[in-house]
Amino acid sequence: MLDIIVIIAATAAAAIIDGYTGEIPEWITIPLMVSGIAYAFFNGFFTESVIVTVATLGVGYLLYYTGELGGGDVLLLAGISAWKPWIELAGIPIPASLIILVLGLMLSSVFFSVFYAILLGRKRKTFLAIPIAYPFLPPALALLYGAAVTAYLGQKYREDLFVREKSVDQLLPEDVLAEPVDALPPGKKVLEKKDIETLKERGVKTVKTLENLPRFGPFILLALLMLLWLESNPLYLQYYASSFLSFNVRLYP
Repeated sequence: MLDIIVIIAATAAAAIIDGYTGEIPEWITIPLMVSGIAYAFFNGFFTESVIVTVATLGVGYLLYYTGELGGGDVLLLAGISAWKPWIELAGIPIPASLIILVLGLMLSSVFFSVFYAILLGRKRKTFLAIPIAYPFLPPALALLYGAAVTAYLGQKYREDLFVREKSVDQLLPEDVLAEPVDALPPGKKVLEKKDIETLKERGVKTVKTLENLPRFGPFILLALLMLLWLESNPLYLQYYASSFLSFNVRLYP
């Protein structure tokens, strides 16, 4: 039970802080990662823990660099990976962080499809009809519907929802660029302190950034709790997934 208690407590603390501040502090994620690897060493799955943690950091950094995921989110997923490396689907071990990431994204899509519909509905009332479908959809289809709606609204109404012009003097590390800036490397979206200094040195006055971006920490927690619940009740997952495929689920170690 120690592993479950630790990852739930750490993820819950990270989710609460992220919800209030928009950041997940390293004093939660780094100790979670280090202690998880140490726990794995003394419990016989050190190699698996290190491999999945490093892979999560590698893939997560690519998502962070392109502005798809926050740095704190990446470190939190890596910390969970250190304690709980794998989930087994149809006898095939898959990194638990990957399942949590995908499930968390789909859960967040449901929430933000409603949130975006409300924001856009201030000008066009027809958007308020979007959430009406949820009570009539099975859980699996509701997740897919939410993902599709959020992706569509986020792309179609990107300027209205996210894009804001911001003075370089107001920029902070972790701000996300809405469009490329010639003074920075190609593909650079998430700003670091050195990037802000470069913009100032090059005489750039304003840039377009993405504001009001989703805070992902609470959905990592929700996805984690769902997986742990399914570990104890695998038949429920089979029930919801039976229309697509049949498989058994087991988290380990």
